[in-house]
Amino acid sequence: MSAMAASGEHWRALARLVRAEVRTYIRLALVLTVGASLPLAGPLLVRRVVDLAASGSASTADVVGPATAYLVIAIASQFLAVFVTWLATVTAWNTANRLRLELAEHVLSLDLEFHRTHSPGELIQRIDGDITSVSDFLSKIVAKAVSALLLVLGMVVVLTVLNWRLGLGFAVYALIAGWIAGRTRDRAVGETVTEMAAHAKMYGGIEERLTAGEDLRSNRAGPHVMWRFIQDNTEVLAASMRSEKAFIAFWARVQLTLIVGVAIALGGSAWFLQAGAISLGTTLLLVQYALMLRRPLEDLVDDFDVIQKASGAMVRVGELQATRSALADNGSASPPPGALSVECVGLGFHYGDGDPILTKVNLSIPAGRTVGLVGRTGGGKTTLARLVLRLADATEGQLLLGGVPIQDLPLGELRSRVAMIPQEVHLLAGSVRENVTLFDASVSDDRVVDALTRAGLAKLVAGGIHRRLGGDELSLSAGEEQLLSMARIWLRDPDLIVLDEATARIDPKTEERLHDALAELTQGRTALIVAHRLSTLHSVDEIVVIDGGRILEHGNRASLEADPNSEYRRMLDLGLEAQR
Repeated sequence: MSAMAASGEHWRALARLVRAEVRTYIRLALVLTVGASLPLAGPLLVRRVVDLAASGSASTADVVGPATAYLVIAIASQFLAVFVTWLATVTAWNTANRLRLELAEHVLSLDLEFHRTHSPGELIQRIDGDITSVSDFLSKIVAKAVSALLLVLGMVVVLTVLNWRLGLGFAVYALIAGWIAGRTRDRAVGETVTEMAAHAKMYGGIEERLTAGEDLRSNRAGPHVMWRFIQDNTEVLAASMRSEKAFIAFWARVQLTLIVGVAIALGGSAWFLQAGAISLGTTLLLVQYALMLRRPLEDLVDDFDVIQKASGAMVRVGELQATRSALADNGSASPPPGALSVECVGLGFHYGDGDPILTKVNLSIPAGRTVGLVGRTGGGKTTLARLVLRLADATEGQLLLGGVPIQDLPLGELRSRVAMIPQEVHLLAGSVRENVTLFDASVSDDRVVDALTRAGLAKLVAGGIHRRLGGDELSLSAGEEQLLSMARIWLRDPDLIVLDEATARIDPKTEERLHDALAELTQGRTALIVAHRLSTLHSVDEIVVIDGGRILEHGNRASLEADPNSEYRRMLDLGLEAQR
């Protein structure tokens, strides 16, 4: 990204961020205007005293009055600076918290392909780390920058009133100084974006390896993990060094600009004074204003790291906001109420440019039927289940639910009518009730108790549904987690249920409880059960055997079991052989 493009993009991103809080920022700007006008008065008071002293007609009262006013202005400026800092911080946090919510919601709405190519660690860094950088910028830098701009404009106005040539010269110098500082900073934005991306990659790798820590340790993969960590750190170090070089160049140019400015102010004021164009007090005023311009530029240097990170963060936030889900939510059709039929017509799917996962799948499942999806690992069972849930869209063919193409269903209605019990159930920090209702306060306790009881967790109910899960207070086994996931489904009351290897981690006794609960749960609903453990399927209506992304066999379960030549019968026999 070029410096000019980076500059334009992060300013556009900043405008998008503050748009929702525009009234608050207007109030902040008004306070900053008052705050910026006070420092202008001090040098004017000094000018008056000096000119009176130079004329030889100054009395004690002429000096005491301006001195008292100078002291009052200085104290008022300090109090106002504290108030501005507080107001800017509160405003920035409100903006940042709103943006975190919007980004989190946006990321959750993105499609499976996006999440497949972005690790949770990277997304956490972008949602929280980048927004924190933006918040620091809004709270620490924006107020200073606006105050500095108002201060410079005020100085130009004052000097122009006193002598138009002084005002013009000061304005030209201020513009040149600002241009030099801004151009140098913009050159560093691209390096900062690269540095932040390197950090996000490193955090994503750390998160991935910590999650897989047990597998890595048990398989002696420590050297590999450390080597990958060293590689990621090397990239971070290289990017940080380039960013630091950009800062050094920026600091050097700002310091040179300040030195040149003070020298010009001293030389120019001396020349004007000798020519009789200005008074001695005005000469001192010009030098004081030149020195006052030093503070905003030095603040720019001191806060360069914050500005640089925020500039990169704003670009990255804008890029994330601009990312659109491949799952367009333009549907307006609704299937008839009740259990949903599932129909696949020439269905195909692949990730990016990879090999096909599903190829020309033709499948028809009547409403209200319970169907087992079986086959070898990697055959396409879970992918088909994900397409039914519309976590991704088919790359060819068509999928219909209740006779309606799935893309024609509003996503909100689809999520309410189709539910999933995953292999890995995620429990959240909260109580039993909150984990069942997923923090929906409108659900009554009686409904939660009923759902848990029907799912076979009466023992959990007896202990109280307001107990917190996790830690030492209450922990659940893998089987109990699956049953709690079924309780969630009961509360939602969907028309189509997908179970993805729901019995893979549970013991036979808990599996029996799950079968009993599942038999009741599937009444009046369509159910797709992805299973490797064929014992899970002893009560399903139909069997679909998938291998290599194609349907090998589809038929009535009892008929396929009885047919010695069926693929499903062969799989059952292999399973029995393995148990002997």
